[in-house]
Amino acid sequence: MAVGEFAEAIPYLEKFDKYASSLHPGAMGRQIELSVCHWMIGERTTAREIIKSLVVAVRDGKVYYTDAAGGVGQGLILCYMAVTSGARSDIDLAMNYLKKLAGRDLIKSWPGPAALFLLGGLSFGETLKDATGTADLAQAKAVAQKDVLKRRWLVDTLFAAGTERRMAGDEAGCRLLMRECAGLPHPKVEYEWYLAQSEMANP
Repeated sequence: MAVGEFAEAIPYLEKFDKYASSLHPGAMGRQIELSVCHWMIGERTTAREIIKSLVVAVRDGKVYYTDAAGGVGQGLILCYMAVTSGARSDIDLAMNYLKKLAGRDLIKSWPGPAALFLLGGLSFGETLKDATGTADLAQAKAVAQKDVLKRRWLVDTLFAAGTERRMAGDEAGCRLLMRECAGLPHPKVEYEWYLAQSEMANP
C-alpha cells in the first residue's frame, strides 16, 4: 500500500485478514485496508461493501477490537464512500452508526473528534485545535510536518471536512480539503490519506 501497489497488496491482506480474524475473534482483521485497496483500483462497489460489512459487524457487537474511539474510522470511510457513490442508504447507515458512537465516552479519543465535526458537534476550528493544538490550518500543517501522531489526526480532520462538504453539495470545497489532506506527508497508517490521494488522481 505504501508504494501504491494496491492490487498486489490485496491477496496478502486477504491472507492476513483470515489469519488475524481466526486468531483473535472479534478483531477487525484487515478489512479497512482491503476496502481502501479495492477503492484505489476502481472497484468501488466492492470497497464499499467491505467497509459496510465492518460497520455492521461493529454495530452488532461481532467486532469489538476497534480504534480508540470505538470504531469511528470505518464509519468515516463508509460515509465518504457512500456519498461519493451516491448510495443514500449507506450514508444513513454511516451517520446513524457515528451518532451511536458519539454517545460514548470513547468519542473523545481520536478519530472521535472528526466524527463529532461531521455530525455538527464541533466546529472545524475546534477540531483542528483538538488535533494539532491550533485552530489555524497553516499552523496545523506546520505542526503535522514534525509530529506523526498529530499528522494522523489532521488527516482525519481534513478528510471528514471534505466529506462534509461533499454531503452539502460543495464539491469545490470538498476537493480543496481533500487536496490539503493528500498534500500532507505520508501518515503511515491513516488510510483516509489514500482516499484523499484518489481524489487527486481522478479530477
